[in-house]
Parts: sequence; C-alpha cells; structure tokens
Amino acid sequence: MKITDFMKIFASDRRVEVLDALLHGETKDQIKARVPASTFAFTVNYLKNVGFAEDSGGEISLTDRGRAYLIIFEQFHTGIKTLRRLFEAFPDHIIYLPDEFFMRLHEISDFEVVTSEASDVMKPHRVFFEYVSRSKEIIGVSPFLFTDFPDFFKGLAGKMDSISLVLTKEVFDIISAYPIEEYDNIEISVIDGAPKIGVAVTDTVLSIGFYYKSGSYDFTRDLIATSPDAIAFGKDLVEHYRRQSRKII
Repeated sequence: MKITDFMKIFASDRRVEVLDALLHGETKDQIKARVPASTFAFTVNYLKNVGFAEDSGGEISLTDRGRAYLIIFEQFHTGIKTLRRLFEAFPDHIIYLPDEFFMRLHEISDFEVVTSEASDVMKPHRVFFEYVSRSKEIIGVSPFLFTDFPDFFKGLAGKMDSISLVLTKEVFDIISAYPIEEYDNIEISVIDGAPKIGVAVTDTVLSIGFYYKSGSYDFTRDLIATSPDAIAFGKDLVEHYRRQSRKII
C-alpha cells in the first residue's frame, strides 16, 4: 500500500471512529447508536472495498490487514500528538531523543509537565523527589550537576536498593570527591560527550528534562510520566546511553 493510499483511508475521522470501534469489539448496533445508519453503511462499504473490514457471522469485523494498519496508524497518530505537545510545552528547547525513540513517543503520551511557580520555584525538583521517596531503584543520565548533589546523593544511597547513573566525565570528576565507593548499591558509568537530555527513571516515574536552544539546561520544568509504558521507555532510553558509556564503579 502506498503511503498516500494509507493516509487517504485514515483521513476521515468517521472511518477512524468506526475502525477503532471494531478494534475494540463493538457490535454494529453499538456503533450505530452514535453513527447514523446511512453513514455507517457507507463507511463500512468503503472499508470493505479497501480490505479493512468484512462480514463475520452477521457482524462487521476487521480483517487482519485492517487490524495491522489500524494499530500502526494509532501509534503514529498518538506519537504525532505527543510530539506536538512536547514542542508546545518546551517551545524554546532542543527536543532531542535518539532516532528510534521518536518512533516510540506514543509510550509517553500520558506525560505532564511540572513547572516552577513564583511561590514554588523548586516545584519540579520537589515533585520528582515525592516520587523518588516511594521508589526502590533509580537509573538516570545526568550531563549536569545539581547544586545540592551531596545531600541528594546521601539521601538516595541510604534508601535505594540500587542506583545506576550515566554521567559525563566533567560531572564524574566533581562527584568523585564524594564517598561513592562506600556504597555497594551504586553503579556509575561515564559517557564521552554530553547528552542533550537529562533522564531519571524509578520504578514509579519517568522524568525528562531538556536544554534550551541557548545551550543551558532548563531546571524550571520537567516532563513527568508514570505509566508502565513510559517507565519502560525511560529505562530503554537510559540503557541506550549506558551502552555508549564505560563502567567506572
């Protein structure tokens, strides 16, 4: 199927609505309760003609082809909406992800943005640590250093089952003065260069921060997502950078 034919089929909101209803097992009567009968008949005939739907025991169902294309479309559609929200939420930023993760944006579609407020400047930091307090492990990529890192590090090392961080050489050189080797639950890897993103993932939350186009990191807002898909996305993202790093501790 040509991409133009693919887009033409999904260019109709009504066709997408009927396809989605069929995907979720709705009957003809359930669909026609909200779709006019004549429109339903016209839409179904169109979907039959393109091989996306068929008669099945008095009902209408998706063909294998229709189901496959619909799943691809829904992931694509959700990914596009997620990308648009990212650009709206971070308008002056570099929205950087490794190529393959742009194809997985549908996995973080539940994200929210936590932003500093005049009366709560540290809100992104505070909200993240509320999640951390309910977590047992944390992994992350940090190309920068928080000013309160000593207290942050001591608090995490004392309560977490495991901590695994990918740091730049510059950040590692700074924190090497801290008693890292006293803890057996910490793994530190060093990566060459500086990733254009900050990532932290626990068993309860994914947090991502972006850089401004000017080059400085934005500490005033964080992307937060909590779904299992988002956490899996975050873990794979950290693993992407860990494979490019070398283990130090």
